Amino acid sequence: MKKILLILSLAILTSCATSTSFNDFYQKNQEDSDFSIGLNSSLVSSFLSDEDYAEIKPVLKKAKHVRILVFSENHKEKSQKFYKFIKHSKFEKLIQIKEDNDAINIFALEEKEKIKEVVLEIYDGEDLVLLGLKTNITYEDLEKLSI
Repeated sequence: MKKILLILSLAILTSCATSTSFNDFYQKNQEDSDFSIGLNSSLVSSFLSDEDYAEIKPVLKKAKHVRILVFSENHKEKSQKFYKFIKHSKFEKLIQIKEDNDAINIFALEEKEKIKEVVLEIYDGEDLVLLGLKTNITYEDLEKLSI
């Protein structure tokens, strides 16, 4: 009986661990990517113009880190793995934009009326870019961006 409880406990913990963070996917697939980078959110501002930074400053203040993966040659395989990850996680699709071969999908992980993570999937027909942002923003913060 103890063995059965132990196995069930491990199975539950394993499923929970893989369903909550883009960082898990990032860690497992980083070596297979053509480019990967993890940045503290304060460093993101150095890559943006002053105008762009001013627009997203409220969100970046509540962000912790950014993880970026780029896949070129094996993008189809990684896309399948990513969708398997999304399917088994608590992420919800917020936005989907498609035009010709290009697609952008935005997924969010919510907890207690706050967005804890945002993941962007960008596909241009040749490359797959996955960008994960660990954050603590509200929908009110997002509304401020759209004004």
